[in-house]
Amino acid sequence: MNTVSQNPEANTRNISLSDIIKLFWKSKKLILTITLLCTCLSIGYLVVVQPTYQATTRILPPQASDLAEYVESLYTIDNGISEKNIPRELDSTHVYEIFYTNLKSVSIKNQFLSQYYLPHFSPKDELEAEQVAKRLEKSLSITGSATEGSSLNVSIKAKDPKLAAQWANDYTNLAVQATHTELLKNLQSEIIAKKQSTENRITTLRKLEKDLQDLKIGRLQDALAVAKAMELEAPMLGTTVITLDNSPSNENSFMRGTRSLQAEIDVLSKRKDQDVYIAGLPKLLTQQAVLQTLNSTPDFTVARIDMLAQPPYEPVKPIKPLVLLIGIIFGLFLGMFVVLIISAIRND
Repeated sequence: MNTVSQNPEANTRNISLSDIIKLFWKSKKLILTITLLCTCLSIGYLVVVQPTYQATTRILPPQASDLAEYVESLYTIDNGISEKNIPRELDSTHVYEIFYTNLKSVSIKNQFLSQYYLPHFSPKDELEAEQVAKRLEKSLSITGSATEGSSLNVSIKAKDPKLAAQWANDYTNLAVQATHTELLKNLQSEIIAKKQSTENRITTLRKLEKDLQDLKIGRLQDALAVAKAMELEAPMLGTTVITLDNSPSNENSFMRGTRSLQAEIDVLSKRKDQDVYIAGLPKLLTQQAVLQTLNSTPDFTVARIDMLAQPPYEPVKPIKPLVLLIGIIFGLFLGMFVVLIISAIRND
């Protein structure tokens, strides 16, 4: 007897699995009690802890029909105004990529933070506001890609399921509006620039025509003075009688005679409409008219909302069955561990 007690290691090595099972069975009430206690604690945790819900908005690329008016305006600028050989192509994939860039941009996150997220939590100071911003970084999730036909998912977590759904939809709308505004602003800026450029070219051509006309009248008046001094009324043989364009006059215009020179001076002086004599002006006037009637506010869609976020029924955490299962398993192992400790203490 003393030999056995003096060699505890030998006793430990002689303990079999059946002995351990018998020990656990003998102490089953203690194990069940501890397991039940841990299970109750897990239930209490589920009652006390406020669940977190996640709502998701699903987005798809726009269809060709969604961009038809915008593309038509671009085509009119490129083909009818700029006369590009290869007009620009604005397909749904390109627009979707712009939308995806805005969706993941810091500016949209900051806009959502200031308009929706921070007002809800009402932080008292900058430190609290920074903590709320970090919470948004953890709560917000944007998944998917901007490749053709792919969908994007905007997910936000919140303690209130309705609030989570509202926030997911609000965030998506901010990105949609930003993309729509960006594309519309680009189009309108280009139209304004084209209008200004066309108007400047028309004004320049008209001024140039007026200057050339004044220059020609001045030369004709000089030639008229010379013809009067020579008392030359009729044109000499082989002399061009009159020209109604603004091409440079011949130095020998006086040879046309006073009647011809005076007639042309009168015509040029009384001319009110110079546009018909300006080369290239009809084309510019046509472009100006097109720009005036061009739709600068086309109706178009940058993304399709395939599924609006709805208030979820089940929280993403805590997962009740998992928490209960962990409580039961932990309690069971804790109970067996306690039994082994107690048995070891008694043996010592």
